[in-house]
Amino acid sequence: MSTAFVFECSREIFSEEEISLLERYGNQFQRLMNGDRVPMTVAQQRFVEVAHGRCKPETIYEQVWWKYIWRLSWEKDPANKAVMGERRHFPDDRGDWKRMRGAVWSDMQRRSKGLGGS
Repeated sequence: MSTAFVFECSREIFSEEEISLLERYGNQFQRLMNGDRVPMTVAQQRFVEVAHGRCKPETIYEQVWWKYIWRLSWEKDPANKAVMGERRHFPDDRGDWKRMRGAVWSDMQRRSKGLGGS
């Protein structure tokens, strides 16, 4: 059983599609980049080359991984920590946000129909 990919940086610069790709393939990307998984295809060999900065990213997989690695590096730079400030990171922050948005939307609909609310 595989474990879920753990983001080690903020998700704020990633689109929903990019987050989905990282959640689905991030562990495989990481193993390829670290050498824990041997590339079996030409695409995987190219991915490793891109991950190590020897080629420019072209595919969506290469681009999203490159963006992720860049963001990790950017956030670890002490100069950028001051720019970011203190932020709380929640492992399931998007799920919490969607639940909160749904609750607010339901409340707005009730109020617009005159059904009360707080």
